[in-house]
Amino acid sequence: MLFPASVVTVCALAACSDSTGLLTPASFENVDRQYGVYAITGSSSGLPAGYQFVSESLVRPQVLATGALNFDVAFDITADGKASVISAKRVVPTPPSAVAPVGFLQLTAVYEQLQQAPVKGYVDDTTAILSVGQSVVVRLTGSGCVYGEPFYAKLTIDSINVAQRRLLVRSLVNRNCGYRSLVAGVPKD
Repeated sequence: MLFPASVVTVCALAACSDSTGLLTPASFENVDRQYGVYAITGSSSGLPAGYQFVSESLVRPQVLATGALNFDVAFDITADGKASVISAKRVVPTPPSAVAPVGFLQLTAVYEQLQQAPVKGYVDDTTAILSVGQSVVVRLTGSGCVYGEPFYAKLTIDSINVAQRRLLVRSLVNRNCGYRSLVAGVPKD
């Protein structure tokens, strides 16, 4: 039986909608990770200063031979000793056209209290300035989901060592398409 295109479109959108309860079952576990990363300025070029959320990898930000970027955000330390989390499009003067937006939403909630990513309020391709203990929710669009749903993550700064140009960062990435849960374990939503 053939269905009109509008019915197929509605069904496809409903399959990935967070409000319908019809998400594809989650296949990735949310894991809280802590890692040391270095400022992109003033640190050795061999030290990781960026993070790629989909693979949860620490990297030294660069444009690859293919023209793609190997990171979503880079880290730096401001003159007044705060952490700077910078979207890839802010780091690379002329990013490749395929670089997807990275949205930040700074909230007053403590990292542990951030249990679900909000739907709205993100500012794409900017810089988040964080003091120790402050958190940001990250929305990653263009992350490989079939219907374009975003991935969500939360990130906090545990410590900043200005002399070493090193930050201790904690994050939790929900790599399940369309899921907004920011709690450790296999998400339900």
